[in-house]
Amino acid sequence: MTVRRVTVLLAFAAVSFALALTQHGGPGHRPAAAAGGDAARGAKLYETLPCASCHDITHPWPGGAVCPNLGNIATEAARIVRRADYRGRAKDAAAYIRESIVDPNAYLVPGASYRQADGQSVMPKDFAQTLTPAQLDDLVAFLLTLR
Repeated sequence: MTVRRVTVLLAFAAVSFALALTQHGGPGHRPAAAAGGDAARGAKLYETLPCASCHDITHPWPGGAVCPNLGNIATEAARIVRRADYRGRAKDAAAYIRESIVDPNAYLVPGASYRQADGQSVMPKDFAQTLTPAQLDDLVAFLLTLR
């Protein structure tokens, strides 16, 4: 094999790899539908993180004085991703919940109290850095039980 041919093959492989990462969300990305989290661990995590101090899981969405209620978030998430005004990247309820945790500005639920003065979500924006992939999977699995 010539050096030129090897170079072309390596370039092709690099481009193919880059395209695959782009289509699948990059390194470490786990498709939401295949996450396989543990809902029981997610429930415990929900109670230990700031989630429970802002989101009520005993009442249905939206409601909530500070943040949206999450009592039926799995049902609402499936509805939101089908809305014409939804501009996030999620295609299903699990992906929407994951997106809402790691990128709370991807879709802002209507409600003035859910925003800061600059229009950004009041939700912390660092969960993508502070939660492990397994913790995120567990949290999503738990929230998917809330119908």
